[in-house]
Amino acid sequence: MSKRFISLREVGRQLEIPPSTVVYYKDKFQQFIPSSGGDGRRRRYPVEVVDIFRRIREMFTENWSVDQIEKELSLKFGRLRFDQQSDQSNDQHETFGGSPGFSREVGDILAKMADAMENQSLFRNEIRALRDEVESLRRERRDVERDYATKVSALEAELAALRRRMASRAGGESINFPPTEFLASPLVICSEGEYLGVQGKGGRSFSLKDFVRLIERKMSESMAVETSWRQQDGHWVLVVRTEDTGRKREQNVVLVAKKTVTPSANTVTEIIRLNIDGNDAPDALLLTLFRQLRAVFNG
Repeated sequence: MSKRFISLREVGRQLEIPPSTVVYYKDKFQQFIPSSGGDGRRRRYPVEVVDIFRRIREMFTENWSVDQIEKELSLKFGRLRFDQQSDQSNDQHETFGGSPGFSREVGDILAKMADAMENQSLFRNEIRALRDEVESLRRERRDVERDYATKVSALEAELAALRRRMASRAGGESINFPPTEFLASPLVICSEGEYLGVQGKGGRSFSLKDFVRLIERKMSESMAVETSWRQQDGHWVLVVRTEDTGRKREQNVVLVAKKTVTPSANTVTEIIRLNIDGNDAPDALLLTLFRQLRAVFNG
């Protein structure tokens, strides 16, 4: 056997195995892991143990049982353990003046203490490495969030500039369009003092943005669709104009909505009026509409 020795930390480094895994293998199959003297961090292992740990790793990866691994180690590495035990027995016999039983008992106690100290050191190093990794991930996350915020600010500035250019081309008139928060808030109707909305899978609420997309998609299947927004008396008014050129038929849908804070302190977008071709939709029709939306949204 080679006279070169290494530590468990070096075994883990060579095989790219976490220290805790190396310790687990050593404790689980200690009868096949030869070592040489020393306590705690001074305990060393012959370089041949790298092959033993590598084989153990391979067998665990291949889902071998503990019994199967022990049989394999016994056949392939049993001689190493036998030689090591013989060397230890001779060393202990010489150390304690010819009392094998007593020397073996003391040797076992010292070995357990040394293993515990070494394991503790390895675990501490692994915990330190994990903490460093967590801190690195946190820094990476902060960098990503900062980069995202920078890009969002740049896009918002670009959008504002685009709106100013379009307004200038339109003769100085400003372009009205609801803010993102208003479009993304849960869409509700108020019936007899109760706010009713539509919630889909995953807890996501049906929003005004979803509603507009639904109208545009449905109407555009057979008609030309044009949408526009304007503000009126603190409300947002959506006008959807459709034209069926084949049948020479037009249809206008006007939706009036406002920002509302419910008694439970939730910010929502409330439909306060829905007009189709000059006729206001009654509350019963809105309730029916929301029931159909619930079926479509959860379908």
